[in-house]
Amino acid sequence: MDSIPSDTPDLRGHVVGAKYRVEQLIGAGGMGTVWRGSHITLGSKVAIKFIKPTYAQHPDARKRFEIEARAAAKLRTKHAVQVHDFGVTDEGIPYLVMEYLEGRSLSEHLMDEGPMTGKEVGIVIGQAARALAKAHAAGIVHRDLKPDNIFLATNAEDLGDLPYSVKLVDFGIAKMVQDVNVSEPGASYPMGGPTQEGAVVGTPNFMSPEQLTIGGAPGPLTDIWSLGACAFTAMTARIPFEGDVLGDIVLKVCVTKMLVPSELNPATPPGFDAWFAQACSREPEKRFQSANEMREALERVCGVGGSRALMQSLPLIEPQIQYALKPASPDLVLPDDFEVPNNMSPRTALFAGLLLGVTVMIGILGAIAWRIHAPDAGDVAPGPSSAALAPNAPHATPSATPSATKAPDER
Repeated sequence: MDSIPSDTPDLRGHVVGAKYRVEQLIGAGGMGTVWRGSHITLGSKVAIKFIKPTYAQHPDARKRFEIEARAAAKLRTKHAVQVHDFGVTDEGIPYLVMEYLEGRSLSEHLMDEGPMTGKEVGIVIGQAARALAKAHAAGIVHRDLKPDNIFLATNAEDLGDLPYSVKLVDFGIAKMVQDVNVSEPGASYPMGGPTQEGAVVGTPNFMSPEQLTIGGAPGPLTDIWSLGACAFTAMTARIPFEGDVLGDIVLKVCVTKMLVPSELNPATPPGFDAWFAQACSREPEKRFQSANEMREALERVCGVGGSRALMQSLPLIEPQIQYALKPASPDLVLPDDFEVPNNMSPRTALFAGLLLGVTVMIGILGAIAWRIHAPDAGDVAPGPSSAALAPNAPHATPSATPSATKAPDER
């Protein structure tokens, strides 16, 4: 960076941990800054992340630094940034020493280059999914997967078919899953971290419905949703759930019909629409149930590794699921003309209405037929048998039966 923000001290030339010299500011965020540095003895490049002095004494900020260091220590994969050291300066500023990465984020790449090809998406999101699978196996939930946190490193080893390799970065708000057998079906995920119950932490455009609604604790399936949304962005250079305010974003994530990738990018590979619909299903149990499962399906769709398979069996129409929204979000304002979707689909409602109409008509015609054939009060002759009424009874006609039997199948 050419200039140092006013709320950031000039740390150039400082030595931290008696081993690392700070050289140049390369990035700044809301709570911290990242500097290029070098190991004094070895001369190797490193990246050093500091908390801004304003937040240095804030318990939550310090806790997040500690979580990022612990997460990196547990996570050993070439597709996630490695943290080498963690400490506190003499001035009381916590810092992390990480591997130095050259390149740019997926977000920056898309802004400069536009949508990726199908094969690029398969490789980039596939590598991110490999890191995510390792994280979940180690009991780590990232919680803030977005294109800004998918880094395309040009100085990584084993670049393969692309001039960069994916590195997941910024585990600062990760949750550490404690004492859970992740391979056990239905396992619960007790979470450890600095946030409080009901808090919305992360980037809403890439957060799952359950994270934005009551009772939505983060877990592996919320990461899968977020990575699916990142894949959509990589394929279209568009954010799948855009909005100017939090309330607008929440409505698009939780209620409105989802965008279809191929309608935004005609070059989308066949089957990707269905893959996205499953990755970002509003019902967690209908998503891919592991990062490896979603990666393998994506690689087949995108032809990574020489194979291509269409996912035509997956549903392309996302059911409209109603979620209870968090009351803690003051920005959420429903428009006056907003209508909550009915649980009954339009087709089911149509057939239900037709069936009700047929039933009413049968009742009316049956009453008329009975009055025609009913004996006068003084007539002692026996009334007509049910067999004699059958040919004239509307409910005996074959047209009523298909409607009654077809309606359940149409729901």
